[in-house]
Amino acid sequence: MERTSAVRYTYQDLLALPESATRHEILDGRLHVTAAPRVNQQRVALDLAAIMRALAREHGLGEVVGPVTIHVHDELVFEPDLVFIRSDRLEIVDPDGDVHGVPDLIIEVLSPSPRSYDRTLKRKPWATLRISSAAASIPGSIHRPIWRGAGTSTTPC
Repeated sequence: MERTSAVRYTYQDLLALPESATRHEILDGRLHVTAAPRVNQQRVALDLAAIMRALAREHGLGEVVGPVTIHVHDELVFEPDLVFIRSDRLEIVDPDGDVHGVPDLIIEVLSPSPRSYDRTLKRKPWATLRISSAAASIPGSIHRPIWRGAGTSTTPC
C-alpha cells in the first residue's frame, strides 16, 4: 500500500527519516512510502542485475546498481530497482553511494500493487527528464512488460 503526504518534502527531509524497510521517495515534493519489494520482485531484479552487470563489466560500460537513492533535485528523489550509469558519468555517485543526477537507465520491476504508482506517478518525472527507463513484470504475472524510452514515447514489448 502506497501512502502520500500533503506536506512538501525535500531531500534533506528524506535524509532525516529513520532507517526502515519501507521505500521512501519524493515525487514533486510529496513523500511516497511503499512496502519493501517482495521475493519474486527481488528475484527478477537480481537476475536482471547479474546479466546487465556482467555485460557492463565485460565491455567497461559503467555500473549497474540497485536499489539505490536517486537525488535529481530536492523535490525529486526516488529509489528504482536498478540503475545503469555510464563510466564517464560515475561522478554523479557520492562517497556514501547515493546518486545525485540522472542515471542513464532506470529499471523498475513492477510489483503486483500499487500498479498506478509504479506505472504512472513514478514515470511522469522520468519522461520530463528524458530518462531512459524500462519496466519488467514478474514472471507468471498477468502484467506484461512495458518499455519506455527517453522522453514520452512508450513502446510495449
